Amino acid sequence: MTSLRRQTTLSNGLTIVTETVDTVRSVALGFWIRAGSRYEPEDLSGISHFLEHTVFKGTTTRSTFEIAASLERVGGNLNAFTTKEFTCYHARFLSEYLEEAVDVLSDLLLHPTFPESELEREKSVVLDELRDSQDVPDELAFDAFEEFLYPGNSLGKPILGNENTISAFTAQKLDAYLNHYYGPKNTIIVAAGYVDHDELVKLLEDRYDRVSSGENEFDAYKPDSYAPGLEIRTKDIQQSHLITGIPIFSVFDDRRYDIAVLNSILSGGMSSRLFQNIREAHGVAYQIFSFVNHYRDTGSFGVYLATDPAKRALALDLTMKELEKIVKDPVSASELETVKAQYKSGVVMGDESMERRMMRLGRQQIYYGENISLDHFLLKIEAIDAERIQALARELFNPELFFTSILEPVSAV
Repeated sequence: MTSLRRQTTLSNGLTIVTETVDTVRSVALGFWIRAGSRYEPEDLSGISHFLEHTVFKGTTTRSTFEIAASLERVGGNLNAFTTKEFTCYHARFLSEYLEEAVDVLSDLLLHPTFPESELEREKSVVLDELRDSQDVPDELAFDAFEEFLYPGNSLGKPILGNENTISAFTAQKLDAYLNHYYGPKNTIIVAAGYVDHDELVKLLEDRYDRVSSGENEFDAYKPDSYAPGLEIRTKDIQQSHLITGIPIFSVFDDRRYDIAVLNSILSGGMSSRLFQNIREAHGVAYQIFSFVNHYRDTGSFGVYLATDPAKRALALDLTMKELEKIVKDPVSASELETVKAQYKSGVVMGDESMERRMMRLGRQQIYYGENISLDHFLLKIEAIDAERIQALARELFNPELFFTSILEPVSAV
């Protein structure tokens, strides 16, 4: 598979990045916006996500149905998602429909009308989504973990917002938010697949005519120090849902490669340590995995598990012992090579999907303003040795620094 990567910045500040792959016939296209829930003031909590929903509810030239049918009628799809630090509107389609995809995505972000009837209907939809999430124990557990890991900070609040703010959103608030955060200098267009860079640039020059409003200074502040310890909440559920973890370094720290491999040692598959030594050997948790999150100025490492309330203390003890093992004993050469091979294979095989490739390119542009080649990434992973893994474990895995959040059945308390 051969590919060619190119980048252009238009006079209004819009950045366009393409990776042309000549062995496929589809394209994945994403409009990436440097705006997410952590930049929202308290009274607008959840507006990034709500805006992502409501731009699909009509533009000056398209109805809700016409937006939905725009790419589906030619076998493509159109979607969007919101995170804490960015929002992405994306499409997948056959290469001959590039103009249609650019046209509808540009229309969504430049000409939404926010009709009142649609806004009220979508408030009900998003409130249902919020209430649904509150019925899912693992989602509640993660929300509680980040709330206590990032106290008093928007980074620790749910992306969806809350019932009061969602109910108060108006077309005027949405317009103001879009105009403030969706300027061309905060927008990156990324395409991967059978796409001609010059053609995409011309299409966007003709359609994406938003005037530059300057590059936004985001009102996001690094969270204050958290307090290690234990926090227990209750809900009418059957199992205990537990997350234990710590704040770590940001997405810009070069140790992100090391912790990716360390995370894979713990939770990279059925042969990983947590799965084998806690689920298989002791049978105390059906679901257990470690995770890593990175943001612009901080991050988190943690372990999640769901277990019988009577086994919760044992499960937590076994988890901490697994972390302690990596602190005390270097990872063997054979285990490290296996884990690195698994991790690299996952990344390489994922890159064979044009959608996954576009997502990787988009995230890199959002954070680094450039793209890291796959070969460079693989060399970074290959350079990691057992000493680096142990050094990082010794730095991070101090039990006294861990915060543990537990969602417990009411009957267990």
